[in-house]
Amino acid sequence: MKRTGLLLLLSLFTLTLASQKDPEAVRVLDEFSGKAASAPSVKIEFSVITTDAQEGTTTTMDGTAVISGDRYRITLPENEVWADGSAVWSYLPDVNEVTVTEPDPDDDSFVTRPSLLFTMYKEGYKIRLVDETQGEWVIDLYPEDINEGLMRIRLKIGKARYDLKSAEYKTKDGITVTLTAVKYDLSFRPEAGYFTFSTAQHKGVDVIDMR
Repeated sequence: MKRTGLLLLLSLFTLTLASQKDPEAVRVLDEFSGKAASAPSVKIEFSVITTDAQEGTTTTMDGTAVISGDRYRITLPENEVWADGSAVWSYLPDVNEVTVTEPDPDDDSFVTRPSLLFTMYKEGYKIRLVDETQGEWVIDLYPEDINEGLMRIRLKIGKARYDLKSAEYKTKDGITVTLTAVKYDLSFRPEAGYFTFSTAQHKGVDVIDMR
């Protein structure tokens, strides 16, 4: 009888662990990640809405991101960022000033490593397929570390091309950031030097080198 109870307990424990990563959700994300990794780059024209429930504020911003591994280039209304894997340039066109820093190898945040969008699900998250429509899958990622400030990430992946439709980040302090992909392109081929800031193309720029 004791043995039967122990086997039942072990079975329930195994089922609980298995349920933390929904197999169909993982399959979809593996396909999504694989297509991004095999492309020359991922170019996303996006709109971001940030809502702060505590402050009662909402802000909207449009931009473009081109991501190729740990190299990326992000264009926003008030600044532009280049990263070639060894340096990061943050440029403010209004004052013609660029700040140069080194990437932090210990920083795994999405802001400093946009490529995490395609790989973050592989470690540290519980994964659930929460909805499926004719055109897309809706997948939720929950941090395994309950002490994290992040509450949930919700990804919507298109069925036809395994492309990103939207990504929603919800934090415990009431902030929700929703990125909607207006255009998702896996065919863009960045030219040489695309991910490196060029002082020659920005005459008179003030360079603040923090490396």
